[in-house]
Amino acid sequence: MKNFKVTADYHTHTFYSDGHDSVEDNVREAVSKGLEVIGITDHGFNHCMGGIKRSDIPKLRAEIERVQAKYPNIKILLGIEANLLNYDGELDIQQSDIDSLDYIIFGVHKFTFGKKVRGSFLFNARNLLWDTVKHKQKITDSYLKALEKYPVKIVVHPNYATACDVGRLARACAEKGVWFELNGKRIDFNAEEVEAIKQSGVDLVLSSDAHHSQNVGDMSLQQEFIEKYDLPLEKIVNIKIVK
Repeated sequence: MKNFKVTADYHTHTFYSDGHDSVEDNVREAVSKGLEVIGITDHGFNHCMGGIKRSDIPKLRAEIERVQAKYPNIKILLGIEANLLNYDGELDIQQSDIDSLDYIIFGVHKFTFGKKVRGSFLFNARNLLWDTVKHKQKITDSYLKALEKYPVKIVVHPNYATACDVGRLARACAEKGVWFELNGKRIDFNAEEVEAIKQSGVDLVLSSDAHHSQNVGDMSLQQEFIEKYDLPLEKIVNIKIVK
């Protein structure tokens, strides 16, 4: 049994996007579970199922500052879960957004809209319907282009919505110092891909992806996955190993 204590949850949602609870609800749960850091990372602006509004970012920052004063023993960060929009590696963020946030996480989602209706439809349709070798490589290329273009901290739920070359993406993240997420709602890696992740040397991060406050800090799915594949705890950035 590998024993560890989770110290931070960098991927949580509130009702500013498609979460069900408030910043304070998430923070209160994080405090109750002994976390030292929590990140509020609502879905990016081009998420069709409830992305945050750009005009709400200042409101969210103000709310975080208010809650931070009330809970001084935990660090509250403002991030965003940006969306990969196309094969060019574009995300739905601008420089002004980057300047106003503490960090950025990103991934592929099933329904997003980009600059052009036709291109957005084809990108989403291909992600949902065409799991081909060519498409897999194109998606992986787009991940890597995004890593070059934007100062991202975490790649979230790789292989969700559409398959990618997990080993190649993990190696690119390792080279860039970007964390590779083990997601609390879904982990879509087979044994071969897990071995490629291990060999890449990438730093891993456990995230709840909580959309309800009671799930903040819940890493039980990852605990099972770590045990099953004997992942090295020293490569997980947000835990303390318990002897």
